[in-house]
Amino acid sequence: MLVAKINPLAKRIVQTTPFTQTELTGEFMVARCTQLNIDPTPNSPTDEIIFAVRFGNVKYYQNPDGSNGNPLMDTVISARVTFTSAELSDWGTDDTIVYQKIAQKLGFTIVSTENLPISNN
Repeated sequence: MLVAKINPLAKRIVQTTPFTQTELTGEFMVARCTQLNIDPTPNSPTDEIIFAVRFGNVKYYQNPDGSNGNPLMDTVISARVTFTSAELSDWGTDDTIVYQKIAQKLGFTIVSTENLPISNN
């Protein structure tokens, strides 16, 4: 899965007690397309391309020998981002284009990307 390091960090405030809050931050983003119509009708609901976006931190399972095992995404915030087919006409096979467009739409920048074997849960 393509994982993008983002700037600024994604932030979420969680009420931990009636009088205290904790700020959670995520420095990475992953996205998964949840709706893609092959032959959309322009300017209609069938023209929506929807992505489920997760912001969080990459953590690793620990192997019995103490080394890092498989990575997983510890999600802090989830979002849904919608595009039209015209907005993603240059998508092709390079998913970094989609990540850049998601970043632009949500107001942050992509610092770097990396392919990691994170399951798409």
